[in-house]
Amino acid sequence: MILNLNWQIIWVFVNLLILFLLMKKFLFGPITKMLDERAKNVADTLDQADERLADAEKQKAEYTQQLADARGEAARIIEEARKRADLAYSRRMNEAEKDIQRLNEQAARQREADREAMLKSAKQQIAALVLLTTAKVSQHAMNADADRAMLDSFLDEAGEEL
Repeated sequence: MILNLNWQIIWVFVNLLILFLLMKKFLFGPITKMLDERAKNVADTLDQADERLADAEKQKAEYTQQLADARGEAARIIEEARKRADLAYSRRMNEAEKDIQRLNEQAARQREADREAMLKSAKQQIAALVLLTTAKVSQHAMNADADRAMLDSFLDEAGEEL
């Protein structure tokens, strides 16, 4: 019986070993392979997600930098335009001031010329009236050139006293 029992135990062990080898070959191998592939797929998916996240962060940083550059450029353009406008305004104001000064000087020269012309005309009219009056008073014809010279000297003397 011992021998019989031992042969049964040996056959059980042999059967278990054959079952184990068959299970390892046909069950555990494909399941392990499937689990490894699944783990690899999960790892690949996580790697892809990390890469996409890194790309998104990089794009966000680039966008932020571009936005900051655009704002800086806009501020620079606005400042440059403001400076050009101020310069144009200053130039126009200077031109206007020069025009005003030139017009004032021209008006002053014109007033002086008009005053001189008026004084000369008044002197000539006064001289003509004096000659006419003198001729009427003396009742005789006078020498025009001599009388004019006399009147011009008289008017010059009268002008100096005034």
